[in-house]
Amino acid sequence: MNASTTTAETATIRTGPGRLIAALLTGGSDAAVLTIYDNTTNSGTVLAVLKAAAATTVQWTPPGGQAAARGIHAVITGTAPSATIVYG
Repeated sequence: MNASTTTAETATIRTGPGRLIAALLTGGSDAAVLTIYDNTTNSGTVLAVLKAAAATTVQWTPPGGQAAARGIHAVITGTAPSATIVYG
């Protein structure tokens, strides 16, 4: 079963093996960057990097999802951005 989390700050989305299904990033008052790691910290294998200009939204949906062995950790930069991560 898939789940989703919406966050405006760096967060561990899932601990342990799983699958990254999709990511959505909305820039706030300036550009935003979302880096998603296969880990529970901001290190290790990068699963995805999304960049959104101020007040715009970008989406990433890999065919079949992206496997994560250790967890899913999202690092967000920018002023007042929002990210939604869909995972299983």
